[in-house]
Amino acid sequence: MDSGDNIALLANDPAQIELILSQIESLPVLPLIAAQLVELDIGNGSAVREIIQLIESDHGLSSRILSAVRRSNAGMTADTIERAVDTLGVGAVRNLALAFQILDLLVGFPGGMSSGFDIYGFWRHNLAVGCAARLLAELRPGTSTADHRPAPVPEDAFLCGLLHDVGKAALDRCFPKSYDRVVVKTEAEHGNIADVEREVFGIDHALAGRKLAMHWKLSGMIGECIWLHHHVPATTPRCIAYPQHVHLIELADRIVRHMAIGYSGNYAVDEPLSNVADAAGFSFQLIEKVMSMLPYVVESRAEMMGLNQLTSQEIHHEALARTNVELMRINASLTQNNRALHQRSRCLESLQALNKSMPDNATHEDVCRAALEAVELMLSDREVAVFGCSLGRSIVVVVSSGQGEEPARRKILPASSVGDLGQLSDRSGAWLRMSCLPSAMRDHLNTLFSNPPSWCWPILHERRFLGAIVLVGDMPSEADELLVALSNMLGIWLNAAESRWLAQRLTDEFTEINRRLLASQDEIAQMRSLAMVGHLAGGAAHELNNPLSVISGRAQMLDGEGMDEDVRRLAKVIAEHAHRASTIVSELMDFAKPSEPKPTEWSLAELLGEVRQGWLAKNILREEQFRLQISDGVDKVWADAIQIRMLFDEVVRNAVEAMENVTSKLLIVNCQVNLADGKIMVRIKDNGCGMSPEVLDRAMTPFFSYRPAGRGRGLGLSRAWRYAEINGGKIRLTSKLNEGTVVLVELPAVVGD
Repeated sequence: MDSGDNIALLANDPAQIELILSQIESLPVLPLIAAQLVELDIGNGSAVREIIQLIESDHGLSSRILSAVRRSNAGMTADTIERAVDTLGVGAVRNLALAFQILDLLVGFPGGMSSGFDIYGFWRHNLAVGCAARLLAELRPGTSTADHRPAPVPEDAFLCGLLHDVGKAALDRCFPKSYDRVVVKTEAEHGNIADVEREVFGIDHALAGRKLAMHWKLSGMIGECIWLHHHVPATTPRCIAYPQHVHLIELADRIVRHMAIGYSGNYAVDEPLSNVADAAGFSFQLIEKVMSMLPYVVESRAEMMGLNQLTSQEIHHEALARTNVELMRINASLTQNNRALHQRSRCLESLQALNKSMPDNATHEDVCRAALEAVELMLSDREVAVFGCSLGRSIVVVVSSGQGEEPARRKILPASSVGDLGQLSDRSGAWLRMSCLPSAMRDHLNTLFSNPPSWCWPILHERRFLGAIVLVGDMPSEADELLVALSNMLGIWLNAAESRWLAQRLTDEFTEINRRLLASQDEIAQMRSLAMVGHLAGGAAHELNNPLSVISGRAQMLDGEGMDEDVRRLAKVIAEHAHRASTIVSELMDFAKPSEPKPTEWSLAELLGEVRQGWLAKNILREEQFRLQISDGVDKVWADAIQIRMLFDEVVRNAVEAMENVTSKLLIVNCQVNLADGKIMVRIKDNGCGMSPEVLDRAMTPFFSYRPAGRGRGLGLSRAWRYAEINGGKIRLTSKLNEGTVVLVELPAVVGD
């Protein structure tokens, strides 16, 4: 019963292999006479009588043996099995009887199976291997091998050779449909039939034959030759009992395949017979002698077995015919190889052109342009285009053939306008209809050609779609192999271009991050310094508040009625300074722990106008010396208006003090909206004395002042920085000595609906 296609699907399944082997065991067992003949030792004198009696007990078998003797070239006739034994020898008669019964059991030789397996050629090959093995055993010098084992007996060698490929007949008998596939694939690929058997069944004919030999209880000598006849001496297991028989059959099989006698199904190229002969312990001169004698020995043995049509002339003709067929196949293969070499030559020219035109650090545009040149060289007189996708750049680069003498055209498409190209990630190595591309991409490509393109070849790298080659007209019937190589290289280059672009972007981003990090280090250090000073000031203010309260209270008591006027005057001085010290403490407390901001929505223009009017009212600056410039569309601010008012007062105070010795004072305040980050930038510029780099570096430090002692406590800009920070803003200073100072105040704008 044939398991059909299921065998091919489950060939590597251990359970399926066991099922196949069990199917071989379902073949009929050897007839009783054949089984008894196998067990008898022809070296034992008493066994000769038993062999004669066993054969004589089957009249049909006896008749075939006697006919074989009459057809032999022994020059004698025999009318009894005993006379046949005297004529041919007990081994030859025993092996003839076994061969007749085994062949009848398998296929009814010379009949055949209904499959495509060449059963006639198969048995011609086996018969020739048996005869070659017999000749090798006869002509081999010496009666023992190098390991002091008895040399193979010629008739034993013949039987081993005759049955060495019996596994093929067993597989063909059990699984004719599946074995048809094995034969067809072997002929198509011109390989080794054993490789195809393993692919389809999971086992080869050697293992199947060994199973059959065990089922028939054939001798270990025959079983080992069937199992290992494909193994050269170097790969033969050391633990077997009959290594010389195995090597003999392996060499005989090579000789017969070399002479192309019969059908072996093995088209693999063997190493020279001279090398194999040396490994097996034979001279090449002896091998040549065996090859010259073999056709006549095969004819004689075939005549003995009743195959008169198998003559030495037919053997020569068959070998010549098979050789001619092989030569024709080789010639066709050479023609095909020459065509392939021509195509590869064109491919190399295309790839060389591609390499030559590819610049260092190529971009997607460079790759597509060079690819177009290579494809045009490969597929001449065709309208083609190449496009590549960049995920990082979110674009698709298209380069197409120019019309007439026009140069190639390039088009950059937004990735969002071409549809989903990722669906082609599992399509490669073949021309595809344009319908596989998204309609949006097809629409873009149609505008580049006189006629709509018909075919595209995807360009992939590691299963990622990176682009495609697009073609107008019929699908090319050649150059597929070239396009596979070309598309693979294009995939590598497009991936390299993408990687370079991403690497450059990362480099730019890291550079910008480093720049920002360096720029923020000073700010971070200043923030830490201000925080530390704030904690220190807060602690000091807390400790000073209590003593100042006591001093102020006692001074008020001394200033009461009835006290001496000098005492009261001194008490007032003490109270005044205690109050001043208390104010300083309050400023320290406010700096160390300012009030929680209460942000509201208010107009910055109005607040700046109030600041300006307040300072003009002090008669420190005139109208023309305090300019306020507000851009149109300045949004409202979301912050604590009181704290921001104090911020601007401190900044203006610092600017006024810096312009104290300037004749033509000028303070300019302007503001504008930064649409990028939703911030309002206020720029306050004075033409005062400016600051040296050393002073500018410490300008925000609490208690620092470059003015003479007693002119300020050094908290003005520090307090302004603190108000900006807690309201989500920033302050930055730029200044040059004798050129004035610019204060940049950044405040959060109200977010629109």
